[in-house]
Amino acid sequence: MAGRPSSRNGTPSLPIAAIPTDRVRPWLTLLGLALLVKAVLVTMTLIEYGAAPDPLTALGRAWDRWDARHYVYLATHGYGAVGDARNLIAFFPLYPALISAVSALGLPVRTAALLISNVAGVVAAILLYEIARVDGRERAAWRAAAFFTVFPTAYFLLVGYTESLFCALTFGAVLAARHRRWLSAGLLGALAAAARITGLALLPFLLIELIAARRSLRSLAHLIIPPLLVSLGFVTYLLTNLLVLGDPLAFLTVQRQHWSHSLAAPWRGFASAVSSITWRNPWEKLTVGAGEIAGGIAAYLATALSWLRLRRADAVYATVVTVLITFLPFWLSIPRYLLGMYPLFLLAGRITRQWLYLPLVGLSFIALVVFGLAFGRGYWAF
Repeated sequence: MAGRPSSRNGTPSLPIAAIPTDRVRPWLTLLGLALLVKAVLVTMTLIEYGAAPDPLTALGRAWDRWDARHYVYLATHGYGAVGDARNLIAFFPLYPALISAVSALGLPVRTAALLISNVAGVVAAILLYEIARVDGRERAAWRAAAFFTVFPTAYFLLVGYTESLFCALTFGAVLAARHRRWLSAGLLGALAAAARITGLALLPFLLIELIAARRSLRSLAHLIIPPLLVSLGFVTYLLTNLLVLGDPLAFLTVQRQHWSHSLAAPWRGFASAVSSITWRNPWEKLTVGAGEIAGGIAAYLATALSWLRLRRADAVYATVVTVLITFLPFWLSIPRYLLGMYPLFLLAGRITRQWLYLPLVGLSFIALVVFGLAFGRGYWAF
């Protein structure tokens, strides 16, 4: 069902900023699909929870949940060294910094967060289409991006979370590498690594892509600079830890003590998710239990198929992401983290049997609406 990538590794270096005429229609259809999804979620949220005092404020309140509140706090107050504010060092600095910058133009902070997420989410879908188009057929590329747009946790592309921004930066780095725009790939990778820890998966990805293209590199600097830039992106987070808490690795302690996150064998997290099904309330049995199990299985299955069907760099990226999100004492938010695992969507796009792909998309969209509405009500939804 999933075809192998093209054996022609010499992908021509095309100007990424240019918009070829044959891209206009698929880009517009993806934009239309994204707007349709947003319209459905916005309409149903307003119907469910009301539109007073005004629709934008109502949406902001409905979607101001969990991590979204933390990012807004960081954008307005910055990191703190004492009290509960100290625990927010677990959140990377790029997204709140962008929120603060956009809000400085005169927008309310919450509106700035939503604007960044919604624009970046559409950009991410188009970039994913372009990535898939390099190795696959036109229809396979569109199917990959469409599945990303209606993925069960794609409501995070609307709310004030880092998913949209991270996906746009990561997919942009991957596309730049495909077109051998190494400096652009490194810069975008640096920003991704300053937005989420999974951005570090771009480091081995870029190394493998560079080694594969080593004969076309003009100098040794082209081999060193892109991975170095990604590393520097993560260093900005370490410096944030140092400046705020006096220790570049302070986040490890905070993650362990406050967020109960530390390195652990993946079967511990799996066992914890299985155990959740036995004692949690019905909704959390679905999300904290079954949802995390399904997400973990999807991550490992996508990783295995990536080694069989995709480029080696894609498989390495999927492997590193899977390790980062499952080697934990308990599994949490894995279905949300899967949005950044682009190999999963490349594989889905290569499903040629309509009887399999269409029900997959349909069920995914239904889950998207259900989880999106639950998120707005304050239920835990990854």
